[in-house]
Amino acid sequence: MKEPVVKPVLDVKRMMMVVAMTACIVSHAFAATPKTESTVVGDRITLGDVFDGIKDNADYYLAPAPALGKSMVLNTADLTRISDAFNLGWVPDNNLPQVVIRRSSNTVDRYEIQAAVQEKLAAQMKGQKFDMELTDRSVSFRVPDATSKEVLVQNLMCNPAKGEFSATVAAAAAPDNKQDVRGKLYPISQLPVLKDPLRPGDVISAHDIDYVDMRAADITSSMVVDVNRLIGQTPRHGISAMKPIMAGDVQMPLLIKKGDLVTMLLKNNIVSLTAQGRAIDSGVEGEAIRVMNTSSKQVVSAVVTGPQVVSVKPTVSTM
Repeated sequence: MKEPVVKPVLDVKRMMMVVAMTACIVSHAFAATPKTESTVVGDRITLGDVFDGIKDNADYYLAPAPALGKSMVLNTADLTRISDAFNLGWVPDNNLPQVVIRRSSNTVDRYEIQAAVQEKLAAQMKGQKFDMELTDRSVSFRVPDATSKEVLVQNLMCNPAKGEFSATVAAAAAPDNKQDVRGKLYPISQLPVLKDPLRPGDVISAHDIDYVDMRAADITSSMVVDVNRLIGQTPRHGISAMKPIMAGDVQMPLLIKKGDLVTMLLKNNIVSLTAQGRAIDSGVEGEAIRVMNTSSKQVVSAVVTGPQVVSVKPTVSTM
């Protein structure tokens, strides 16, 4: 008889080796591994914040969380100590991993703080228009996620004459974290402007006027501040809408244009004479222009008194 074949025995050993290798692979697949980054909401760092694959003790408290909006780094040595303490079976490799722990938060920025102070100032300065800005442009607060971003304003002091204010501010969600702020006050005036662009020849009416707010300190002497200096005027050139208007941007409407035929009036206590002339200049009411008598060709100075009408001084003989 032939000897038994040993191949099955070899196959069993090979199978046992495969099973052992598979078990090793499976155990590694389910081993805890450090996270690359982790964001915590509260004030605690737990085991589950640092390692993935934690079956038990994931909520175990390890350390205080960083301050709101801040972060901390756990290096390879830190991770090794944690793994050994909890028998996680993690062994560092050549990558030297680290875990970045960040504390989530919301920011109450300068604009929200400034808006809260401005609301308080408005209540204190009733009926006065003003602009304001904080001196410290970097002022801000950090508050926990999902909490109010309301700003508390205390000890508000303002001096409109000097254009200054000061206050103590804090986030309602963290009232103990207070900051003192200061800033500047800017009185506001209203300037008349055009609602829509107008061109030379358009006569400005009350319907064309709107108003814009402007810091009083930025208003120059050349800007029109009285609406009565605009109504009935016409632009010397195109004027844009909703922008300050300079005094030199408007004039009285032209009653006579260069080249127009005009009636020349000469009056004194005895006689009243008229003649026809041609305007050498354009002119508005009350403005002196040059006019040429179409009969004598003599050029005289005359004052515009109406549409296509000028008045000639009696001492000038033109008729």
